[in-house]
Amino acid sequence: MESVAESLPEGAQNISIGGFNRFAGPFYRLPDDGDIRRFAFVALDKHMNSAGSVHGGVLMTFADIAMSRTSRLSTGANACSTVSFSCEFMAPGHLADLIEIRVRVSRRTKGFVFLSADIACEARALMQASGLWRIG
Repeated sequence: MESVAESLPEGAQNISIGGFNRFAGPFYRLPDDGDIRRFAFVALDKHMNSAGSVHGGVLMTFADIAMSRTSRLSTGANACSTVSFSCEFMAPGHLADLIEIRVRVSRRTKGFVFLSADIACEARALMQASGLWRIG
């Protein structure tokens, strides 16, 4: 199996620098695609469940981190808090998959950011998520 660094697209930056993210990740920010924020991780053994698939909780954690970061990037706020989060699982992730999330701001008000996201491995959709983040 190739190393994690070899699996990542050019320009990937490790964002798992503190707290829980260090243990759950490593997760990476990728170059943006226009207004879409992109993040990725390589599925490691620690991310797997007993059935041999990427644990759903890892995908949810990854989505929450990426969507929270997108909230902060899009508002310039130092902090944004998850108010609500929902997701639908569509397919399993596998060991060594490069899993990418594409996050979009759907709407922004003075105090909130509404987001949606798609998680995939190449063309295989794994999960969709949406949520609401409080600014500040």
